[in-house]
Amino acid sequence: MLDTDQPGPHQPLISILIAARNEEVTMLDCLQAIDQLKYLPGTVEVLIGNDQSTDQTGLIVSAFSQNHPDVRLLTITEPVAGLRGKANVLAQLAQQARGQTLFFTDADTQVPPDWLVEIGRSFTGNTGIVTGVTLPEGPSLFHKLQKIDWLYNLTLTHLVSSVGIPVTAMGNNMAVSRTAYEAVGGYESIPFSITEDYALFRAIVKQGFGFRNLLDQRVLAHTKPVETSNAFLQQRKRWMRGATNLPLWMVIMLYIQYLAGPLLLALGWFAPVLALALYLSKLLIQTLVLSIGLARLNQTKLGAYALLFEIYQLIIGPLAVLYYLFPTTIEWKGRKYVT
Repeated sequence: MLDTDQPGPHQPLISILIAARNEEVTMLDCLQAIDQLKYLPGTVEVLIGNDQSTDQTGLIVSAFSQNHPDVRLLTITEPVAGLRGKANVLAQLAQQARGQTLFFTDADTQVPPDWLVEIGRSFTGNTGIVTGVTLPEGPSLFHKLQKIDWLYNLTLTHLVSSVGIPVTAMGNNMAVSRTAYEAVGGYESIPFSITEDYALFRAIVKQGFGFRNLLDQRVLAHTKPVETSNAFLQQRKRWMRGATNLPLWMVIMLYIQYLAGPLLLALGWFAPVLALALYLSKLLIQTLVLSIGLARLNQTKLGAYALLFEIYQLIIGPLAVLYYLFPTTIEWKGRKYVT
């Protein structure tokens, strides 16, 4: 199934874990991308948890596995340890996995051919968790703005992580050493979170393991953007719910970023020169961060959307905060979660 020109007959076994719920539209693309990964045959297993899908997801995986014996479909029916949703699926897949390194991606994500090799190289010393970078792909202006939004925030995460400050991980492009996963007791021992990737990241870092957030085209995966404003706000509500567990100073900075427009307008009423200086400083920092991300990931064509991104941020930020504070449940993959 998998091929490589990498030398060495004694590679450790790798397990790729994928939680899938009603993913018939993207499942085959995900599997075909995994089939192009560069690694030694026989050293990788792919475990896919079918989370009570009501579409053709299970049939697609079953058909694909007929010619790919390293791909296994597991049907997930009952929860373990009080877990729900994706965390429950991944916990059960990890119990079945034999790998010394657990790689995580999503059924709507396509990983690059060098994914395993490049992320694997980052497991040096006591590193317990490594995150790649993922960007949404789509043809519309809304899709392009989501893409530059992800790029900006993931570049920020990389830069902050590079100076030793842990921020978060990305569950559709992430790897964890078996040692680190077992040291925290797996998902079964972590309090349930709708942002299960951050919960695992936080537990591993708290246990004393190292972390890395890569910003490299060789680990750049692609995923689906959201198509509607409601789905977009639901996505942000879920992300912001997870972000409340960040250190207080990070939560404050997040709210300042989201509410920059209203805050600067209010400040401008009393101190217009200071407000203008702060706004220009924000634009300068934002431009520098975007420049780094665009260059590192070879996405320079996105630079044309930089000015539109500023308008997008000024509008989306306050809307996301208001929607998050509005007392509604989080809906994800057809399930509702109380915030």
